[in-house]
Amino acid sequence: MVNAEVLELYKAVSKRTIDLVRTDQIASVPSCPLWSTMDLLRHVTAVCQDWVAHRLDGYGTEQWTSDGVNRLSKLNFDEVSYAWSTAIDQMVSLSDEPGMGDPVRYAFGDAAAHEADLRAVLAPGTTLPPEALTLATKSSFVVWRQHLTACGAPDLAIELEQGPTLNVGNGQEVVLHISEHELFRMLNGRRSISQIEEYEWSANPEPYIHIGLGGPVTGGIEGRETWAREPLVEPAIS
Repeated sequence: MVNAEVLELYKAVSKRTIDLVRTDQIASVPSCPLWSTMDLLRHVTAVCQDWVAHRLDGYGTEQWTSDGVNRLSKLNFDEVSYAWSTAIDQMVSLSDEPGMGDPVRYAFGDAAAHEADLRAVLAPGTTLPPEALTLATKSSFVVWRQHLTACGAPDLAIELEQGPTLNVGNGQEVVLHISEHELFRMLNGRRSISQIEEYEWSANPEPYIHIGLGGPVTGGIEGRETWAREPLVEPAIS
């Protein structure tokens, strides 16, 4: 069964996302340059539906993603919103997906990243509520930590400005001081190499940049290609 607490946080992300898109359904989304805000809503809905239907071949790839958006392209705002709510209700009975785990954690993580995408455009200067932001950041960090460890990265201590220290390995060979929101955006591929290099590192971050992000959400790309290609400049969080 899915984690009930995460499911409730996912429902809250859904409500906030729908409320945001309701205010502007045609705005472009710089972090997802091929999409409007309505396309983004179609995407998060399709992701949820695909988990329910076990339609996961090619998960995270461009083709899988575009197929989901296209499948809902003829539905209007109210219809897509209802479809997402229906699919979320159906997630309650899902079991762990073999080789992946709890479906709701994946759906929540994707939707949380896209809520932040929308906020940068429709609610500039804001981020996710603390509980949602912390869960999304830690979930993304766990995937990155596993990836860095498997690739033999140097030990890393990530000191959050208002939170705990997250560790890769047992030492502090390199230290990164960063806000939780910035780490969240970085770990979801929303920051370019040049932006990452400008963070407050105690040493050259090249080993981590070269290894890149990991996990199925990278869509099969690896290493340096997992970072944003161009700097994504977003309003500062107030």
